Amino acid sequence: MADKILTDEQRQQLEADFTFKRGVELEFDPVRGKFDAAHLREVNRRIFQDFPGAGFNDVTPGEYRKPVAEGLDWMKQRGLSTVDGPLYVAYSRMDDDAIARIDTALAKAKPEDLRELKTPEFTARFGKLYAELDYVHPFSDGNSRTLRTFTAQLAREAGYDVDWERFNRSDVGRDLLYIARDRSVNELAKPYVQHENTMRKLILTRDRLDGNRDLPDLLRDAIRPSRAVAFEQTKEKEALSEYPELKEAYKTMHAAASYFAAKIPGDVKAQEQGIQTVMDHVQKRLNSGETTDFTRERVDEKQQKKNPPPQQQRPESEHER
Repeated sequence: MADKILTDEQRQQLEADFTFKRGVELEFDPVRGKFDAAHLREVNRRIFQDFPGAGFNDVTPGEYRKPVAEGLDWMKQRGLSTVDGPLYVAYSRMDDDAIARIDTALAKAKPEDLRELKTPEFTARFGKLYAELDYVHPFSDGNSRTLRTFTAQLAREAGYDVDWERFNRSDVGRDLLYIARDRSVNELAKPYVQHENTMRKLILTRDRLDGNRDLPDLLRDAIRPSRAVAFEQTKEKEALSEYPELKEAYKTMHAAASYFAAKIPGDVKAQEQGIQTVMDHVQKRLNSGETTDFTRERVDEKQQKKNPPPQQQRPESEHER
């Protein structure tokens, strides 16, 4: 099959089959690495290892793409299901400076450091890292699959869950992710654009996508601490076994159950509603990265209702003076 010329349909099907199989393997047996450039390249190699000799002679697993000639840009035309007309995204020339950017970006990709961050800070750092690597676009093929796999593993080891699949459930979700990624990447690309025609297309794309979310902002919908996911989706014993820090969350839930049982005895439905309210609050706090204080936010909300902040007086306009 090495000399066989594949049709576009055959190529797409084989590509899907190969990458799905290797993606599943990486879920159970991830690359053991330091989240450096060598780790990133090995993820790409493992995902695309079946391609050479199977009709994909242009794919070089684990190898960086060749640099673009001086004075030229590497730009893709993007077609989306929910947006009419072409859009454009520019990537690095993959020169020595671009390769150095990979090392610089990944120097901050240490699970032990990221683990110390609360959800908003982690999401911002994670989104910035992804955009940086996406801008460099180091491989000739499969950058998106490689980056999703690599960053998902990084997040897991830092104690976070990234639900990339939420964006694949509809055309709208997929397009929102493309738009967010491309907006962030194009902002990184602009200072290095070589050709004026490339810049015109990037500005046109920016103007057409104005008002959409960039990547760090969009990822706020997809990133949660792994312990928060466990609290929501697994039984208490199993969750506590893996995440002992959930002890206070479950202590809060048990106290709520006792409180509502004593407060409204005999009204099971009302008790369930009260417990659900507390559970929603605890889940929200866990999602934000909290593990110990599940009362502060509710106390603050009640205090604000009792003592609303004074309204600021509207300054006079020139006509009112």
